[in-house]
Amino acid sequence: MSTPTFARIRFGTALACLLTLAAPVPAQQSFPDFSGEIAIEIQDDWTYDSEDRSKLNNNLYPTIEPSATLQFTPEWSAFGHAVIESIGDPAKFEKRHFEDIGLYVQELFVEYSGARLGAKAGKLDAGFGIGWDKAAGLYGTDFAEDYETSERIGLFGRWRLADGENGSHSAWGGTFFKDTTILSESALRGRGDTRREDGGIGNTESFDNFIFAINGEKVPLLGETGYHFSVMRQAAGVGATADETSIAAAVFTDVDIGNGIVFTPLLEGVRISNAGGTETEDKEYLVLSGQLAWKGWNLALAHTWRTTQRNNAADDNDTHFQVSAGYAFDFGLSIDVGWKTVNEATAETRTVGIKAGYTIPF
Repeated sequence: MSTPTFARIRFGTALACLLTLAAPVPAQQSFPDFSGEIAIEIQDDWTYDSEDRSKLNNNLYPTIEPSATLQFTPEWSAFGHAVIESIGDPAKFEKRHFEDIGLYVQELFVEYSGARLGAKAGKLDAGFGIGWDKAAGLYGTDFAEDYETSERIGLFGRWRLADGENGSHSAWGGTFFKDTTILSESALRGRGDTRREDGGIGNTESFDNFIFAINGEKVPLLGETGYHFSVMRQAAGVGATADETSIAAAVFTDVDIGNGIVFTPLLEGVRISNAGGTETEDKEYLVLSGQLAWKGWNLALAHTWRTTQRNNAADDNDTHFQVSAGYAFDFGLSIDVGWKTVNEATAETRTVGIKAGYTIPF
């Protein structure tokens, strides 16, 4: 098959997935049932000051995420989630406005959800850590996204341990590998596909990567408290020198402090041994964030420390701090503004940004 023909097939497949996800279907109470949403964000990031001049730029970009669930029965369903966003980073001094837009499928899986047992199979996130998703603020997740394990082909199971007045507790485990299928490519602006020969951790095309996690929510302790603990092993791919082992532990809660003000703190620690498949390198993360919410308003602070430890070399100590505030209108529109400062490899970089978000359910 010629390369142009194969590219057209990949583009057609991704476009068909998007159209399927975005097509409105009347809501039904009977099965099968189809529902979903389209989350739309427009964000502008202006990096106005940096000791590394290559990072100075302005980036105005959209993030559009259509997602949908097809519920076959009360227990069986299929879920799809696509992303439309700018691919790659802007160049030095570039003013990028709605450019380099690509479309790709981030999740596509079948799920069984029973009273006690559940299972998922397909393309999805492996479920390691929560800081990359739950840390507060416009930029609170930046460093934590280093250890996000999205776009994995996997088989996962869930066992509900307890669900009652003492909270909801469940165990999660599975096996996976980095996506090297046609879905690793993007349409419109190509990001390149992923192949086994590209190497890297977890890129094995075999189920020799594993995760086990315990999650809890709504524990009646200092408000409604949740927790996460996970252990993950990712096997060395082509070019890697060692398997990577990671441990994450997190706790978060919602505390009503009176007068309609809710405080939501989060603390997560992560240690990665043989980071990236490099035998002589380990990484540690500490994520601390908190948000105050009141009548649609929010104020968030987040600080993340990242330490890279290497044999026979000094540690690299990077820090990330952000402050942001915003307002969510009753009709669904939210506006957030934020500022962050990043100290990385002895270079300090400052960015200011604004984001507007709106979600269309269907």
